[in-house]
Amino acid sequence: MTSVMRKRKQKRALAGEIAEAIRSGGYRGGEWLRQIDLEEKFSATRFDVRAALDELVVLKAIEHVPNRGYRVAEIDTATLRHIRETRVVMETAAVPNIVAAVDAPTLARLRDLAEQFSAAAREGTRADQSRVNSEFHHLMYHLSGNPVMEEMIWNLRDRSRGSNVTVWISHEALLRSDRDHHAMLEALEARDAARLTELISGHILRNDP
Repeated sequence: MTSVMRKRKQKRALAGEIAEAIRSGGYRGGEWLRQIDLEEKFSATRFDVRAALDELVVLKAIEHVPNRGYRVAEIDTATLRHIRETRVVMETAAVPNIVAAVDAPTLARLRDLAEQFSAAAREGTRADQSRVNSEFHHLMYHLSGNPVMEEMIWNLRDRSRGSNVTVWISHEALLRSDRDHHAMLEALEARDAARLTELISGHILRNDP
């Protein structure tokens, strides 16, 4: 791997780490991101942090305000509704390929992640819950076999973090996500594409992560 390719990979990884911090509620909509704090938090150079922030601006996860700096994008109610509606289209479109591609080892890994999420919902931190939730959905959408669709799905999910809705708005919402994960597993095991489509749509429209 060339040094240029390594640098690009590092930049993408750092942008992903910052996006994950936003996703897990570490930064809220409208909050300013101080580059010096990010350098310390992520053990990165100023150049790498700036490059990662610029990448997140392109993805609309954050915004750049001239002469002020970078802040987490704020999403109004109408835009959030449009993002959810688009997510339903994108994520349910992946269902046929997901159902066709899932195999026993992947089901076992998804089952393990669902159990990890159940444990995190009972006694884990919000960061634990967000991390395992992300791993569960990343693995499921990776089964689509379409990396472009997968990237667009996660760009939309990350962009929606700029709303004033918390990661899980209540403990009941957290428990509902837990139940949904297990129901999605049952649908996958039964190769029931219609049921999985229904579950994903409900998951999104209720604003569950």
